[in-house]
Amino acid sequence: MSIKTEIIEINIDDNQIFEKLKDYYKKGKLVAIPTETVYGLSADATNDKGTKNIYKAKGRPSDNPLIVHFAKLEQLDNIVSLDNENVKKLISAFWPGPMTVILPIINKGIISKNVTAGLDTLAVRMPKNKVARLILEKTNVLLAAPSANTSGKPSPTKFEHVYNDLNGKIDVIIKSEISELGLESTVIDCTKYPFAIVRPGSITKDDIEKVLGEGSIYYNNQEDVTKIISPGMKYRHYSPDADLIIYTGSEDSLLDILKNKGSEIGFITYENMKNKLENFSVNIKYLADSEENIEECNKNLYNILREYDNENVEKIYILDILETDKSKALVNRLRKASSKK
Repeated sequence: MSIKTEIIEINIDDNQIFEKLKDYYKKGKLVAIPTETVYGLSADATNDKGTKNIYKAKGRPSDNPLIVHFAKLEQLDNIVSLDNENVKKLISAFWPGPMTVILPIINKGIISKNVTAGLDTLAVRMPKNKVARLILEKTNVLLAAPSANTSGKPSPTKFEHVYNDLNGKIDVIIKSEISELGLESTVIDCTKYPFAIVRPGSITKDDIEKVLGEGSIYYNNQEDVTKIISPGMKYRHYSPDADLIIYTGSEDSLLDILKNKGSEIGFITYENMKNKLENFSVNIKYLADSEENIEECNKNLYNILREYDNENVEKIYILDILETDKSKALVNRLRKASSKK
């Protein structure tokens, strides 16, 4: 059964909008909201009906936990433990912003079990995006909000992406600007020390060590995942319809492969390569001016993958990207998108 999806633009002075959204959350309805990372599909994190509807609308596996978004630290009182001094340092340095922390739950009776997927931990984040903060502050609701897309597809960074995936499946889409960062938040497991980055994002290991000290955190490479404590750890993610091929050979050898191909083949590259591609017929899209501009690459990746979905390409090639602390999140998303697992 199809739902009539409302499109709403937030007006800071229109309190009726926020009262409406608060009522919708109370009734278990779903609202797609912008954040600085990607668009999120939000429901009241204390509402069993709403949180169950998130999984249903996305087609998301029920053992994949959700991140709870909030506006003020006091909202987490009596829900999770915030006593750890290193956690307090992270909060001071990176919130509001694209950092999610996994903390021990101290009261299981508040957050829906659908959110935690039966775990004794909870992932929480204080977003920076102005519209997201307005909604959180004005409704005073704790929001469970995974990415607002069909599970497995590239995450949505634009209103149009959400509309294409979820129109007729959710109650409201908040129409707003493109996501500033374009990749999901860094997720840090703070339940044991040293802390572990279980999903890389724009806040890097180096950024965190500048706050907590060297050796305070490591990347969990997630090679053998039996217990999913964070989104992005196990299931197929970020994948376009076409096969995404990360080419590990030389630039010249890839150009040799592509030079006689047509528009059914996609090529993701950089603007500093334009002069080498003048006579190519492949469908070329530029991730950034150069590979060094990681922020621009992050911002553009999902949008490019979704553009290719609309253009029915068969294969997409991209040269392998050197993995550094700064590029780790980008490389992580590309590898998951190419594996289709």
